Amino acid sequence: MWLGTSSPLTIVCECLGINDIVMKKYLVHNQTKTVKRYRDGRIIFFSYDDFLNKIVKGNCCFICGVESSLKAFNNEHVIPNWILKYYGTQDSFMILPNDTTIKNSIYKVPCCCECNNELGKILEIPMSNLLRKTYEEVCCELDKDNSLYHKIFHWACLLVFKTHLKDSFLSKNRDKRSDSGTIGDDYCWHQLFRIHNIVRHHHTNAIVEPNVFGTVIVLEALIETKNEDFGYLDNLNSETVLIKVGKIVVICVLNDSKACLSCYQTFLSNITGSLASIQIRELFARIRYVNENLKNRPDFYFMFRNGQFRIGAKRPDKIELLKGAHEKVSLGKLMRYYIEPLISNSLIGKDEIVLGLEKENIQCIFDEQCKFKQQESYNEINNFPVSQLSVDFP
Repeated sequence: MWLGTSSPLTIVCECLGINDIVMKKYLVHNQTKTVKRYRDGRIIFFSYDDFLNKIVKGNCCFICGVESSLKAFNNEHVIPNWILKYYGTQDSFMILPNDTTIKNSIYKVPCCCECNNELGKILEIPMSNLLRKTYEEVCCELDKDNSLYHKIFHWACLLVFKTHLKDSFLSKNRDKRSDSGTIGDDYCWHQLFRIHNIVRHHHTNAIVEPNVFGTVIVLEALIETKNEDFGYLDNLNSETVLIKVGKIVVICVLNDSKACLSCYQTFLSNITGSLASIQIRELFARIRYVNENLKNRPDFYFMFRNGQFRIGAKRPDKIELLKGAHEKVSLGKLMRYYIEPLISNSLIGKDEIVLGLEKENIQCIFDEQCKFKQQESYNEINNFPVSQLSVDFP
């Protein structure tokens, strides 16, 4: 009896052991193939069809799958409450893929009270305690406990999943007279199916094997406004996400088995100060570029082995990048895409700068001697200090 469905992400599934069925450890639905734990009915594995029908298109709790009519719901903020409290306002909002906005106060996904409380204890309280520290303190905590990188990865998966799950409830056209479907109708949900299993692994007690964890980069952000702020940026196709919480910036890749981190170790070690917004965007573009151009990708799979649900990944033997005409996307185009919106239209020579970004002969993180370019103020950033230098990383 096979679990799940095949997908472009090569999600490989293994049979549920016959001994587990005989011992009544798990129950497998004859039609959907969703797997429940026998003793309490907890869903351990949603089949892809059940995931679509109950989580994406339904109104069930996105963690346990219970219907709202059967249990108390208080719903889960997409942007955590603690971030809204310390780094946002009542009027803060998110920009949606259709270029409309939604207030963070009503930006929620279906979640029962029990699972919401569980998420708070398992993820949100620990992440709040960690990311509200100074950068030096965060580094110290990460040095003492390497498993915190896994906690950050888990949290990043949660934010990405909630963000795009919400798109399945939001109309493409906010004009209610138009029946245009939802933003999520255009998604291929297979990759979010995999992310969903990672998000709820604390609930299912699944074993997440080491190769599943992707690149996690934690750096210091330059404070450019009077108040520390929050920022979020993701690209679903490349599963790359940027989260800025006050003075801490986190960049995660959810599907690379740390390949991007391996490629950029030297580059990252040369960043010796706090990153301005433009520099953060450049780094995000570089990480996304590597991930999208990996020649061979990890294969992710779910399986039950020895009575235990496991989420695993097989890494390629070596890391190779597509180059030249084989590139899926160029670094220059990504640099322009992410940095151009931050450049003032009144800046003299903006067109030349934008073209220089696209041609990959302008970059912002390092100076002409390949030393980190530390910005000091927001005014200096407005002057767009760039280096006329092409650096081949990687």
